[in-house]
Amino acid sequence: MDLLLKDAEIISPGEDLYKTADILISDGIIQKIGKVTRFKKDTQEINCKKKTIVPGLYDMHVHLRDPGQTHKEDLTSGTEAAANGGFTGVMCMPNTAPPLDSPLIVRDLLQRAKGIIVDVDIAACATSGRKGEKLSPILSLHEAGAIAFTDDGSPIANPELMRRVLEYTSQIDSVVIQHCEDMDLSNKGVMNEGFISTATGLGGIPEVSETIIIARDILLTKYVNNSRYHIQHISCGKSVDLLRKAKEENINVTGEVCPHHFILTDRECSNYNTNAKMNPPLRTTDDVESILEGLKDDTIEVICTDHAPHTEYEKNQGFNDSPFGIVGLETAIGLSYTYLVKTEIISFEQLIMKLSVNPRKILRLKEVKIAEGESANISVLDRNAKWKIDSSKFRSKSKNTPFDDFEVQCKPFCIINNDQIFFSKL
Repeated sequence: MDLLLKDAEIISPGEDLYKTADILISDGIIQKIGKVTRFKKDTQEINCKKKTIVPGLYDMHVHLRDPGQTHKEDLTSGTEAAANGGFTGVMCMPNTAPPLDSPLIVRDLLQRAKGIIVDVDIAACATSGRKGEKLSPILSLHEAGAIAFTDDGSPIANPELMRRVLEYTSQIDSVVIQHCEDMDLSNKGVMNEGFISTATGLGGIPEVSETIIIARDILLTKYVNNSRYHIQHISCGKSVDLLRKAKEENINVTGEVCPHHFILTDRECSNYNTNAKMNPPLRTTDDVESILEGLKDDTIEVICTDHAPHTEYEKNQGFNDSPFGIVGLETAIGLSYTYLVKTEIISFEQLIMKLSVNPRKILRLKEVKIAEGESANISVLDRNAKWKIDSSKFRSKSKNTPFDDFEVQCKPFCIINNDQIFFSKL
């Protein structure tokens, strides 16, 4: 496939590249960046004037529900949702049925993902069956292709087991990714513990259920030489403080946040809206402000989605009985740009670092470069486009989002990866 992207603004902060130019791509390889006047007759020309080309966006926290829960999402629909949202790569979580705790299952999923326009990587189970009782075969899972380890959806609660996971992953320079929740403290709560939970009569999840695990794990990471630890979906201001302090002490700890946790608060639950039910839960205005500060000063390096598809039937079971989680792949760039860049919390360059460069760096994936001779792995964005989020246009099988009808700016235009192109339908 031959493509010519005309008059594009190119922004690649990881390699300090800022220019307006044409990009000529042939057979998936960038042939020229500059003024292109000579090209093959059958080359597809794409007018990219007023469009911005960035290194392909990467979401390191996605639930593809494959295998076993494909009524919610599957490999095909999940990667199409990612492409539609402007992402060229995702890392899928292991809480599937069966869980991704077997090298055979990991190899099968990676084999089925070959040739798709969106790169699919795997975070395998840290413990067998995600039960928190014994180690999964970490080294064998790594050999099968897993690039990170987590029991996402469940914490690694036992500190001795967590220590062993850190020790094994340190041998292969992999990263442990933790769902930070003390289940005893959460006590089957369904939303943030506070005024709203009291007023609605809904069971509350206190912030300390998150922070107590983070504090413990930071100490364990410091104790285990060469280990690396990543905090999933930060929801509390005090979690940001713990991460910041760990970084000041040069402990190998990183963190991520989702758009819903830097935009919404627990007030969204006051009318029992199940699309506001997520884990960790939406917190308070003070927590949102602290998260925004953590994004601004780069304490939080990654923006992800925790894309968690559920059917309409499942989400209509009532607040107590409906599952946690929302979809996010097709709303992330518009929400992040609108609520972070337009408000001048962070720069556009910081946004791309958090949505593209930093996730790959943490996962030890190859850096995406926009340069002649490199594989074309790019997202094309229309930063000036104002649009309304419409879940009917999602390519995901599920539509569980609290952001339907939100007015946002910055729209995915297309992605190019693996010698393929996909134009967003949003």
